[in-house]
Amino acid sequence: MWAVKPGGSAVMKGHNRWIVGIPEACELGLVGGKAINLARLMRADLPVPDGFVITTEAFRGSEDGRVSDALAQQIREALIPFSGKRMAARSSATAEDMAGASMAGQYDTFLNLQGAEAVIEAVEKCWRSIRSPRTEAYLAEHGIDPAEVAMAVVVQQQVSADVAGVLFTVDPQTGSREHMLIEAAWGLGEALVSGEVQPDVVRVAVNGDDILSYDVALKKQALYPGGTSVEPVPEELQNRACLSYEAIVQLRDLGRRAEKYFGAPQDIEWAVEEGRMLMLQARSITTLAETDCYNRLLRETRAYLCRRLEEGGGFWVRHNLGETLPHPTPLSWSLVSHFMSGCGGFGKMHEQLGFSPGSAVKARSFLDRIGGEIYMDCSLMTEMFSENYPFAYDPELLRSDPDAAQNPPTLPQGGLRAISDAARLARKAAAKIEKLTGTLDREFDVEFVPKLLAWSEKQEALRLPEVENDALIALWKEQTAVVLDDFGKTAFLPSMVEAVAVEELRQILNEYLWDEEPEEVVSTLCVGTVPDRTMAANIELKRLSPDAWIERYGFRAPAEFDLASPRWRERPQDVAQLAVRLGNADLEQVHRERMQAAEDCLVRLRGKLDPDVFEKVKTTSDIVRRYLRFREDGKFYLMRAYSVLRLTALEFGRRLQLGEDIFFLRPDEIFQSLETGFVPKDRVAQRKLEYVVEQRFQVPHVIEADDIPQLGTAPVRADGPTLDAHSVSSGLVEGYVEIVRSPERCPDFPPGTILVCPSTDPSWTPLFAKAGGLVLERGGSLSHGAVVAREMGLPAVVLDGATELLKPGERITVDAQAGRIYRANAEPVENTAIPRVEIPPPPSAKEAAANRIGLMASIVWGVLLALVFLFPSPLLHDPVFGLLDVLLWPLIRSVGMVGTVAVVAGLFGLLPIIGQKLLTDNERLFEAKRRSGRLRKAAAKLPGGSELRKKMEALAAPVTMRILKASMVPLALILGPMVMVFMWFPARVDPASWNAQPGRMVSIVVEVDGDCAEPVSLSVAAPLKLDSDAVQMLPPIRAELERIRAGWLEGSDMPELPWEVQAAGEQVRKTMLTSLNAYLKSRVPPQKLTWLVQVPDTAEGAFPAALKIGDLTEMEFNLAFGQRVPREPSTWLEVSEQVVSVTVNYPRALQNASFFSFPGTRKDLGWLGVYLLVYLPSMYAAKLILRVP
Repeated sequence: MWAVKPGGSAVMKGHNRWIVGIPEACELGLVGGKAINLARLMRADLPVPDGFVITTEAFRGSEDGRVSDALAQQIREALIPFSGKRMAARSSATAEDMAGASMAGQYDTFLNLQGAEAVIEAVEKCWRSIRSPRTEAYLAEHGIDPAEVAMAVVVQQQVSADVAGVLFTVDPQTGSREHMLIEAAWGLGEALVSGEVQPDVVRVAVNGDDILSYDVALKKQALYPGGTSVEPVPEELQNRACLSYEAIVQLRDLGRRAEKYFGAPQDIEWAVEEGRMLMLQARSITTLAETDCYNRLLRETRAYLCRRLEEGGGFWVRHNLGETLPHPTPLSWSLVSHFMSGCGGFGKMHEQLGFSPGSAVKARSFLDRIGGEIYMDCSLMTEMFSENYPFAYDPELLRSDPDAAQNPPTLPQGGLRAISDAARLARKAAAKIEKLTGTLDREFDVEFVPKLLAWSEKQEALRLPEVENDALIALWKEQTAVVLDDFGKTAFLPSMVEAVAVEELRQILNEYLWDEEPEEVVSTLCVGTVPDRTMAANIELKRLSPDAWIERYGFRAPAEFDLASPRWRERPQDVAQLAVRLGNADLEQVHRERMQAAEDCLVRLRGKLDPDVFEKVKTTSDIVRRYLRFREDGKFYLMRAYSVLRLTALEFGRRLQLGEDIFFLRPDEIFQSLETGFVPKDRVAQRKLEYVVEQRFQVPHVIEADDIPQLGTAPVRADGPTLDAHSVSSGLVEGYVEIVRSPERCPDFPPGTILVCPSTDPSWTPLFAKAGGLVLERGGSLSHGAVVAREMGLPAVVLDGATELLKPGERITVDAQAGRIYRANAEPVENTAIPRVEIPPPPSAKEAAANRIGLMASIVWGVLLALVFLFPSPLLHDPVFGLLDVLLWPLIRSVGMVGTVAVVAGLFGLLPIIGQKLLTDNERLFEAKRRSGRLRKAAAKLPGGSELRKKMEALAAPVTMRILKASMVPLALILGPMVMVFMWFPARVDPASWNAQPGRMVSIVVEVDGDCAEPVSLSVAAPLKLDSDAVQMLPPIRAELERIRAGWLEGSDMPELPWEVQAAGEQVRKTMLTSLNAYLKSRVPPQKLTWLVQVPDTAEGAFPAALKIGDLTEMEFNLAFGQRVPREPSTWLEVSEQVVSVTVNYPRALQNASFFSFPGTRKDLGWLGVYLLVYLPSMYAAKLILRVP
């Protein structure tokens, strides 16, 4: 009884209109869309399982969704032809399979029904499915009133499918009409449609017999006939293709026939039973226009991003404005994008703080709308501080930390001067914020708020319908300028003061609070002195009547930065529901408890911190508590004025007969329409379609150049029993998941439920009162959801793709302390959390300052030492050694060379330790050393691959370097003297450099210009005595050579010799004469004179000597003997024009001298051994006595 011809229904004619056969299903209002389509398939002679339809009249006639006795009897009669067969019951609503609303997956299907009672029960369940939250939400999105929709039920003989799947006669992913798309899996198709199994995917050409592609999936599970849940697929079938070539061609042909019959592309569910192809249902593909639009938008988005990159823009990261403006309409986006530019209200606020937005960000907003979401162009955001700001955002940091986008950029990209200018700009802004702190909150309350409220009331009192078009356009321009530029630049200014104060508080606590988690303490202290306006609104939901509440707070709304979002005063029916969602929660009591917890925390901190540190904490926390409310109050009051713009926009919509569709036009388009009378409704329709399509866009949190080609591709997310998340509010909670995509469509849920949301804004707050925890898809520590979660003590984390990864009703554990989500089937995971009391304290400001001092000292000394050794010795080296001689030689005379080395070593051992004691944070370093030691010992006991071990080692590792840096700071300060003393010791105290002992002869060799004709004399001081003539003359070399030359010039008289000899002699004479002339043209080479000096045994010390040529003293120098005076130079070069060099030749020692040896040993320790022997003990002793790590 499969394919039934028209008129041959299993249900006899003549029954009432409660049950009709499928072929007779021809009235949409009676049988619903699915039954209509099945009847048409039958009439087209396509293979369809037989059955009947329980009509909408039966649905409307039921009491409380129950099948009446009369209807039950008729169902039993209708099932007689199917005795013993398994049946399937499928919902068929009057809104289903309509153009634009396929309702796919919105209603229920029940399989494996045996017997009339099972069918009757399934009918009642189908009826109830029409009132499910997901169905009501779907109908609302498509503008269908749920009250106008009725439910019929199709009852068919169930197919015992070997293979089943879906056929799309047009590729729904690409919109291509050149091929069909087939998805196939083993067993029944319901498991495939519900997403429980992975199908084979086949693309087959519409014309011709080509199989364009066949992707065989790994099919591990299937839903088999008679089963109620998926079962394992035999291993030999898991990687085997489900369909043969013949089956694919047969499917393609059936698809052609169905498409031709219906006159539109079809989405067909099919099955194969014992080799026979059957069509289970068909519906028109309603998404082709959306698919075409999606592909176009995707191309345009990629092209735009590539163009911006070529212009120097990008990369992009999601902006937290998406919380209150998750998917902006064109009108709202035109306003907000201007506001978030250098010349908008946000830019003017930066100017108030002392920044100077650059020309690039004044020309365009630093925000971009990508795939319907708001992104920050990181290249432009830096321009909000100044032109060519020398820092950039770190994309890797932005990927891992959602909060990083709300902080200034961190990667330096400019020169030293630019970075110095940026630092000066930051100090200027900090000073400005500090100045504002004193009075800004009072000025906001006393001056700004009354002005804004008065303006808003005046604007709302305007009779807009009576305003002329030109005047209405002018009014809009005036209103947007006042709201976004004037009010906007002030509304968020107090929250900037609060953010700076919170960060300062966090830094203080992180530096000085070693035994508690600073973030938890900050969270405890961050509670306002009074509830903010958003919290007050939720508190008054129970105090005020709905009308009174709307009068006070009706200007707010979900997604309220979008003017298209109706305000609460326009939807009063939803206000009562807000109060219901609060349940029994007492938000005022929650705030009082938070206030008391903050006071208790301060009392505890007073006992733990030094008085001056606690005073800093108290002062800063007082500022935080004064300004904390402005996180919400600034936006609260700005929304009061912003709501005025919606009234004017709606007036535009009324005049142009667009209504709410006015929000899909930009202001300039609205003005043009008013001026010309032409309304671009086609443009509105196109943008509305784009708005719907953009919700399908898959865009990552961060978009770089390499990400652009993958836009639109579903991101690969790390699914599994344990999910890593970003913690924004600490705590631990276990509960059931409720997926909530908008607060107004949130079903009621039991207390303690964990809400999983895309993001949140103030309209979500009533939901939090009953929630046990929060999982957000986007946001950071400053997001509304995070702030309220901390305010209400809810654990909260951020997990990208959470609404897809987590399933409604599944039980999870949110560990916001560790930043993890554990699912019910999660295996125990190693706890990597380390208590704060075991973590080494972080570097303090004093420690950082000391490191900077040490670095600067190292640089200065390094430059000076380089000059000492690179410049000629007389310029720096010799004067420095002379200074050391003056300073240290008296000590040598007093305690000897060994004693001097020991004294200097002890001094250099003590000074760095004293310096470290004075300059660095020793108590902190001692504690860091102690804790790092414990961590290393604990880590050594863990397995090598343990994550906890890696974390412990990572925490302990920096401590050694911190201690080393601390010890190097004072060393850096005395680096120059230490190095020079180390160079001085070998030149002065090393035995190889000792002076000669008295009692032996010394020679002095003077190299004098060879042309010197004057007497050269040497004198020495007593008791030294010259053993050579004091006055010496150089031989008259030049005069003698001149005499010889003169003789050669006279020629030779050799007449008695043969002429050959005479000729040879003449030739020799001329050659010699030429050589002599050449020699005499230059100066005579220097000649050496030597004096011997007798040195008595008693002549220990330095004795002057003088060298004269004629009456002119050319040089004075000392001759040094014994070890009571510093060594004197023994060689001088280029002394004067006539003295080329002077060399003193001291006699060598008769035996090798020893610097120091312990009694009874011959091992000479040398000066370095003595130095180390004293230096190391003195250093360690000083460390011990002064308690320096």
